[in-house]
Amino acid sequence: MLAALALIGGGASLRAQTPERNYGKTPDSVIPFRDFREPYARFFQEVTEFRGVGRGYADADLTTAPTVRIGFFGPTGSAPDADLGARMLAGVRLAVEQANATGGYRGVPFELVEREDTGLWGASSNEMVAFRYDDDVLAVIGSLDGANTHIALRVALKTQMPMVNTATTDPTLTETNIPWLLRCMADDRQQGYALAHHIFAKCGIEKVVAFRSNDRFGRMGIGEFRDAARRLKHPLLVELRWDPGATDFTAQLNRIAAVKPDAIVLWGTAADTASVVREIRRRKMPVRIFGCDRVASADFLTAAGPSADGVVAVATFDPTRNDPKLAAFAEHLALDAFAAHAYDGANIVINAICTAGRNRIRIRDALTATTHHDGVTGPIDFDTTLNDIGPVYIATVQDGAFVYEKSDFADSGRSASVRTPSPNPANKRDAQRWVESTARRPYRSMTQSPPVVRSPTDAPVVNNDVIKIGCFLALDAEGRDIAHSVRNALGAPLAPGSAGGHSPTPRIELIVRDARSPWGADTSSLVDLVFKDNVQAIICSTDRRTTHLAEMLAAKMHFPVITLCPGDSTITSIPLPWVFNLATASSASPPTDLAYDAGAIIARAVRSGAVTAAAIRDRLAHRSPYPGSSGTIDFDALGNRIPDDLPDSRPGDSPIQRDLNAGGGGGASPVAALAPDETGLQRPSAVAIVIK
Repeated sequence: MLAALALIGGGASLRAQTPERNYGKTPDSVIPFRDFREPYARFFQEVTEFRGVGRGYADADLTTAPTVRIGFFGPTGSAPDADLGARMLAGVRLAVEQANATGGYRGVPFELVEREDTGLWGASSNEMVAFRYDDDVLAVIGSLDGANTHIALRVALKTQMPMVNTATTDPTLTETNIPWLLRCMADDRQQGYALAHHIFAKCGIEKVVAFRSNDRFGRMGIGEFRDAARRLKHPLLVELRWDPGATDFTAQLNRIAAVKPDAIVLWGTAADTASVVREIRRRKMPVRIFGCDRVASADFLTAAGPSADGVVAVATFDPTRNDPKLAAFAEHLALDAFAAHAYDGANIVINAICTAGRNRIRIRDALTATTHHDGVTGPIDFDTTLNDIGPVYIATVQDGAFVYEKSDFADSGRSASVRTPSPNPANKRDAQRWVESTARRPYRSMTQSPPVVRSPTDAPVVNNDVIKIGCFLALDAEGRDIAHSVRNALGAPLAPGSAGGHSPTPRIELIVRDARSPWGADTSSLVDLVFKDNVQAIICSTDRRTTHLAEMLAAKMHFPVITLCPGDSTITSIPLPWVFNLATASSASPPTDLAYDAGAIIARAVRSGAVTAAAIRDRLAHRSPYPGSSGTIDFDALGNRIPDDLPDSRPGDSPIQRDLNAGGGGGASPVAALAPDETGLQRPSAVAIVIK
């Protein structure tokens, strides 16, 4: 049995949980924001574990089970890319036949159950369910289409079905943290890095355009190359698309010719890219042509003909290398990438079954424990997302055939000069500074890095003689008291010693809108308050719902919000420069006192010259303490009120309580008697109030 496993597997090694420095073998030269500092956290540093039950379940009785079933899921028959699916199926069949020739699984033969990937999402999920509950397969190999494989993977998660993918290059497939899939083919991330390194570092090309198929394969594929080009300081001049199967590229090539590129990168099927190459050669465009892995195929050479000469493509394996395993494979099948990767994937599955037994959970464990496999495509190395990060190749067409060379993109930009050098041990002072500079710190300290407003502070208002302030709250009894307090504060003289002094102009008008409608209606009402009523600041009440709604819209529409909502730290946890919370978790001040202070600090801002939303916001964030009725008012960098050591005003002795008492009723609010269409209050004030 050990000999059989050696013949089938080609040598697999188990995973050591060693964190990777750069995810996906990413070169330092294309690490995002590498020139600033180390990231606060790195993702995909460990293999995602499966913590469910089932490892202790007994295997099926081999005397009652005639075969050990493995599923194949790929495009066949009339499905799109059926020609590639047929090659995948041939590679899997060959691996199963060879495994059975050496004894199968403990004398029980493997059986391949084939189901077609028709390209429809619903059909993909149905086929995966059938694999599990109708066919009782132990693992599935497939598929080719990225979108359909994503759907199949979700079903695999629910049905606990191990999967090995051999053909999908979508880089997001293994980034889902679903611990049921392993891929044994280089994805678009590896291909994009290799191609970018070859074009910009090896060839010295600077001006590049991208031309891709208008589908998921082209969109996902060119994305990694585009990012790498930008980070290497060679952003694409333009990115254009063609519809799959198109034959007329006149408009796109005219636009490409107008920007005068040095090279074109093509990302699409072999047939489509061959059509584009023929047209480029016919027009005698002075550009070099590069392509994705689909270009590195016999199909492309046949379709492009003599026009293919000089084309450079990235390849996932080298079929010309001297390798006995590859030579043995070539005796049965043509040296095609999809057939070879499928053959390797099937052998990886067979190895896992022979190691773990007929238990899907243990088969999954065996797959995820594998770090290396020597296959017919060469050495296959798996990272912590179970993605193949083995060698990638650059293939150049010379005299009608591809000439291959191994890409060294992973070795680029990884010199010690990129990282902070270690100190001289003899210099203790420099050593201490180096330790302090490289110590792990938060990526950003919110309270030390306040959010910045980049909108103009001199934005025009409808009428500088009338500054409108909004009040958005539920107009119940408490809400009416709050509105009354805000109005009184807006019309009151400024506190002694305050900057600006009391000025009769501009006149302040308070617009009040009720916030007791459904969420959508309240959203529209708040939008109207800003754009129709043209308010420059808004005061919200004590409830979380209204406050969070105003917070979200303030971030989009740029108006300052003062909220009176206590005990909710999430209001200012997101660093929005427009939100200020007057309430603190420990404050005992009544909402009317807080409302009076909110109106007072807005009035101070307006009468000191702040007549736009941005200017009022800047005044609120200016860190100028204000003596309010609820204590000294000052905000930190996130808009939280800084707690005051002074005790709150005694009930009955605050300016608000005196206002209410002056209105009559021994503390009863005269606002409570207002009807929605009334525009005045019982107590005289210089501020008009409009309730809508």
